[in-house]
Amino acid sequence: MAKPFLEERGLRLVALEQRHILPFVANLSSENLREFETLYERSPLESLEAIVHNPLVYAVEKDGQALAVTGIDPDHGFMWAMFSKDMRKHWISFARASIKLMAFYNLLHPRLTCDVWTENEMIHQWLVSLGFLPERDIQTANGQVVIRFVRCSPQVKSGETVTSRPVLH
Repeated sequence: MAKPFLEERGLRLVALEQRHILPFVANLSSENLREFETLYERSPLESLEAIVHNPLVYAVEKDGQALAVTGIDPDHGFMWAMFSKDMRKHWISFARASIKLMAFYNLLHPRLTCDVWTENEMIHQWLVSLGFLPERDIQTANGQVVIRFVRCSPQVKSGETVTSRPVLH
């Protein structure tokens, strides 16, 4: 078993491995399947196969099974997540453990963004509970609309960087 980056409420955040992909795709939530059919030109399997070796793509495991796959682009702070059908059984634990996940992601980037299809209202609520705010609507190439959510690290005040602080004499 891979060493976890985080452990919280019986869930483990581990690097995504090849062994996760087929069982996860076979158990992908109906919401994610519908989203892939409507928004993306790749299948979930193709998408995960293309990123399995990315060191910033993780599986959220419960008893060795992937409940979610998530990742972040540290250069731009773009975060994404996919969920299995089994996530519904563990949603409360996942939502509570997500606080640590966001703190972990904020170590990689102080400003996180996430684009979510307008039809995924449960994910909108989850993001808002984690301190994300809707920033704007974006129309995709195929006419669908996604909402861009933004969350700034609570450790860094908006507009405050070491070089922009006032100098005291």
